Amino acid sequence: MSSSYACPKFITPSAPSFEEPLVNYKQDAYRLQLKLFLYEVKQQKLLSGVRTFLKVYSTMSLGKLASYMEVDEPTLRTILLTDKHKTHAIDSDGRIFSNADVDFYIYDEMIHVVESKQVKQYGDYFLRQIVKLEGVINDMDRVKLE
Repeated sequence: MSSSYACPKFITPSAPSFEEPLVNYKQDAYRLQLKLFLYEVKQQKLLSGVRTFLKVYSTMSLGKLASYMEVDEPTLRTILLTDKHKTHAIDSDGRIFSNADVDFYIYDEMIHVVESKQVKQYGDYFLRQIVKLEGVINDMDRVKLE
């Protein structure tokens, strides 16, 4: 497995047990980190499936999404709460904000999806830069070189 080869190796902070010389505890920290990493990968794989469905629909019943995901409704609620937890962060002012491209809320057994990312206005930015460039060119035309 490539993740086990590339991951950092850890040193166990406890001293070895001399009463049980045949037991090897030096790999415990490594195995724990690998277990947690693989659990996170499994969780992200499941969450990407939920996000795919949420991007397609604007409203959807919990039962319908649960049947699509082939899980029961309580498990789906856990998955949705995990997604909320994983896609929210706290800024420097202590405010909670979503860093997901799709946000949702549940009301009356229905999932309502809201686009949370603002569409960037690239056209306005380029127009402002063109106007600035024209101003610089006009200023340069006014300068007389001798």
